[in-house]
Amino acid sequence: IQKTHSRTLEVKRGVPQGSVLGPALFLLLTNDMPDQLQGTCKTIETLERNTSTYLNLTKQYCSNNDLVLNENKTVQIAFKTKNKQTQQNALPQLDIKETTKYLGIIIDAKMTWKPHIDQLCRRLSSGTYVIRRILQVGGLDTAKVAYFALFESHLRYGIVAWGGISNANLERVLIQQKRAIRCLVGLHYQESCRESFKQLKILTVVSLYIFVKLSCTL
Repeated sequence: IQKTHSRTLEVKRGVPQGSVLGPALFLLLTNDMPDQLQGTCKTIETLERNTSTYLNLTKQYCSNNDLVLNENKTVQIAFKTKNKQTQQNALPQLDIKETTKYLGIIIDAKMTWKPHIDQLCRRLSSGTYVIRRILQVGGLDTAKVAYFALFESHLRYGIVAWGGISNANLERVLIQQKRAIRCLVGLHYQESCRESFKQLKILTVVSLYIFVKLSCTL
């Protein structure tokens, strides 16, 4: 910085936090991890035994590759249907959770995605507020840029995973999106915004889910 150079240090292990090499090197180190954790079982008892075995294999794998398994950030979830309760504690050393956040997406044991939609709707509501303020000082073009940056970016993230949610939860997201669109074009909250989607060339959350999912299959 300003022709001032820091001292050179030899890095023997790992990379600085935030380095662009981090993800690439992590993938190289964990590339064969799935081969260590394969198997299916038909009973809870077998599952508990296998899960404990797989955790020990994972610990050994990490030790062999100079990786650290953070048990404080590791949880166990017993996925189940809405009407079935499963009491499973295969790994007493790990906390049992009904929900957990993974790469910004909240996963729940019953796979309803409701906790994630709750979080998403709060973020979308905050995004609409910012869009409204930007519209007042920067005009439609600037506000539209803000929409894609602060609103649709949240819609797109992980939509392949949660996009197939129930109609009730999907409607909640669509309502938030309609509010943002009405804000952009200055419509009353009871006015239809169907044509506004076409005018702004913005996909509804349903269309966006279909588009992204098809893109992933090509």
